[in-house]
Amino acid sequence: MLAISLVVKLLGIALPLGLAFLIPLQTRRRLNWLFCAFMLAVAWWNAGMVMLNLTLLPGLGHPDLWLRLSLAGLLAVPLIVYGLSLEKSERIGADFRRATIVAGLLGLLAAWIGLLKGTDWSRVYVTSEGIVVHYKAGAWLFMTLVYCLACFALAEGVLLWPLYQVGAKGGMARSKLLFASGGALAILGSVSTGLPMTYRYPLNSILMTGAALVYAYLILEEQLLNPWRELNRELAATREKLKEAERLKNEFVATISHEMRTPLNSIIGFTKIILNEIDGPLTEAQRTDLTAIYSSSQHLLSLVNDVLDFTKIAAGKMELHKERLDFREIVVGVMSTTLALVGDKDIELIEEVDENLPTIYADRVRIRQVILNLLSNAVKFTKEGSITLRAKRITEEVELDGQRRSMPFILCSITDTGIGIAEEDIPIVFAEFRQVDGSIARQAEGTGLGLPISKRLVEMHGGRLWVESKVGVGSTFYFTLPASG
Repeated sequence: MLAISLVVKLLGIALPLGLAFLIPLQTRRRLNWLFCAFMLAVAWWNAGMVMLNLTLLPGLGHPDLWLRLSLAGLLAVPLIVYGLSLEKSERIGADFRRATIVAGLLGLLAAWIGLLKGTDWSRVYVTSEGIVVHYKAGAWLFMTLVYCLACFALAEGVLLWPLYQVGAKGGMARSKLLFASGGALAILGSVSTGLPMTYRYPLNSILMTGAALVYAYLILEEQLLNPWRELNRELAATREKLKEAERLKNEFVATISHEMRTPLNSIIGFTKIILNEIDGPLTEAQRTDLTAIYSSSQHLLSLVNDVLDFTKIAAGKMELHKERLDFREIVVGVMSTTLALVGDKDIELIEEVDENLPTIYADRVRIRQVILNLLSNAVKFTKEGSITLRAKRITEEVELDGQRRSMPFILCSITDTGIGIAEEDIPIVFAEFRQVDGSIARQAEGTGLGLPISKRLVEMHGGRLWVESKVGVGSTFYFTLPASG
């Protein structure tokens, strides 16, 4: 039992000392130092109690010195608890605070003098059974008890008075209830020190250490955990506001883009009719101007469509109309369109598509859009050389129903001999509304949405899109699509 008591009391030294070093790291210094004083007083008292327990062993001397040192720490606890209660109170006047604190300090000073001078009440003896015997209890002991009980009574009164006031109308703040509980534990720990069994059983150390832990939890919660929780709540609210703002932005952009498409289509349609000379012959100057209007309108419509597609994908409203498709058929249609994009550039278009490609289950329009985006980018950033489209059947490991399985895919790659992309710029390629810097890149028209949209569309089909590139050599964009089945 003595060994258990020593272990508990040693914990009663280590824990308060550790907390005393941790608490000053927080912000409210006045309250922190009161907590530290409480922790140090508890550690001081437990250290004296450890030595007192050791003196019960044969040959380790008389316990009077260690008992006095232990009590010196214990006698500081009532006044510190009262100081803590005042810091938590909002209804105690300044004059009352000053008067009671001064009276408490005088009481503590008198109690310490009594211990140091060896007054009647401090002459004690501890028997081999662990029982404390007082030779004589004089007036000094009586005054010390009055000081301790007065401080404890004032502390509990200050902490619990709001609870008496609210009564059945409401509750008391949880922190104040815990403060009152910590004070109660400190009182019980102090009072139990005078019980004969205390020197055998570590009840008083357990109670006092429990009070120290309660107070440490409260200050850390108030100054560390609560601000952290409040910050998390603010961050969550900010995230929700950002999501709402993003949603409203996407809706606005989608609405505007949709409204712009109708007049643009009308402009393109009427311009085409005039260019076909349905309404009469055109002069050369008129044809040149109308051709410029037609080309600019087509370009603007393409930009509007990109923005609309992107907002739909971002809002999760992009719908895919899937069907079984022959990938080779889509490639043939896109390559014929790309010939018109090449124009008079010295670029050779090469098509290498395997004969035995499996069918895919996909949206024809969106897959065609992906391939056309990649080919038009290749044309845009290639002055001369070649652009090669390859497609073949591959097998990839995917996770289905919690298991890794081999599944058939189509791998499509588009290789150009253009300017290439620096390794550090590759992440920018798939960023929205951004283009890689460079004289040719900056001159190229576009919103910077083609590749991000293509990447999202491929991923919506269950595939992936990536790029390999080297500056001055060229780039190869790859994407995969799962085979149907």
